[in-house]
Amino acid sequence: MLPIVRTDLKLIDIVNSLIDSLQKDNKPLEEFERKLGNFSKQEYNLIFPKLRFGMELTFKVLFDNQTIGVPTYSCSVVPHSVVLSGNKVKFFDSNNYNLTSEKYLNNIDPYVVTPWYGSSLDKNIRHHEYVFGDFSHVNILDNSKFLNNKFLAYFYSFSSGKPISSIGGGLVSTNNKELYLKLREERNNLYSSSYQAFTLSEVLFSLGGSLLSTFNAEKIKTSLDDYGYLNFLREDITNISLGKTPKKISYYQASLLMKNIEKYEDNSLEIYNFWENLLTDFQIEVLNDKEWSNSHMNIRTKSRDELRKIFKKNSIQSYYGATYLNHLIEPYYRSHSNNKFPNSLNNFHTLFQLPINLSNKNFRKLQSKEPQIRKSLQILLK
Repeated sequence: MLPIVRTDLKLIDIVNSLIDSLQKDNKPLEEFERKLGNFSKQEYNLIFPKLRFGMELTFKVLFDNQTIGVPTYSCSVVPHSVVLSGNKVKFFDSNNYNLTSEKYLNNIDPYVVTPWYGSSLDKNIRHHEYVFGDFSHVNILDNSKFLNNKFLAYFYSFSSGKPISSIGGGLVSTNNKELYLKLREERNNLYSSSYQAFTLSEVLFSLGGSLLSTFNAEKIKTSLDDYGYLNFLREDITNISLGKTPKKISYYQASLLMKNIEKYEDNSLEIYNFWENLLTDFQIEVLNDKEWSNSHMNIRTKSRDELRKIFKKNSIQSYYGATYLNHLIEPYYRSHSNNKFPNSLNNFHTLFQLPINLSNKNFRKLQSKEPQIRKSLQILLK
């Protein structure tokens, strides 16, 4: 079974990262943050145990009781972080031609732009002074097409549901020195300027993913995921909460992240070409293009249930994308229930996702399945 989220961290990297985290002469986190600047293309970078806490702290140090524009088609921790920072939320729709939430009024400032699932930004839009790029689903190794000097800060996530890693943590990146200094002070006060070696859960999860890949047992993960047994790893959307705040940042996270980055296989364009050539032959609307960060292969179709059966039969995991719209969940429903967001609603009902962030080994497996996938998809042409 080809998983939609990679589980192929190398065992040797896990072991070495664990050893690094236990050594007393560890290098400071600032060294990792400087190295990550090579990928974020921003001058200042700050690691957080989870991205949500970096988002909340960013809004807190910049604003007080201000209205911040947030996409309704995005993770619930985005509006939650705004509210918990002492500010107010105003929801907006996404574009009609992709998943990027950029339909903002000219008189609102600040707001959060979300290239949801890796959608490309609209280069024709002139953003305001205080704009934030929530790039949780964007591959930090392939983000050059997203850079825009109008953004005050970029938010990147490294958690198990994201493209480049199955470890936790997040990054806030900016070229604004004043924001960086305030954030660093608040970050160190909140999590200490030192760090913990590791947490048992992150070591177990990364080991589990590595072993599943090594023994070609990804079907265990995908089956657990499809039946909902991994939902405990996802966000609680029913309450305005960002979850339990860790006391310190994990050195293991930072070390394993850098090792993962150093060995990254850049084959996303090849996989994109594979899916585009295959799917367009069956008149399926492909949302990705070569300008997208390839965290997921996104298509829109009204035949999602039928397609899911087809790809499951061919041992390929698929997703329907987000399971909710923010303005309709309980914490926000009463104050935003009358808003109509047709583009987000259309994406909510028609989005279908396939794996695109694959190791070379799994890409070869996918290529070998092409004849049988084509044969299975013939039913759509009848």
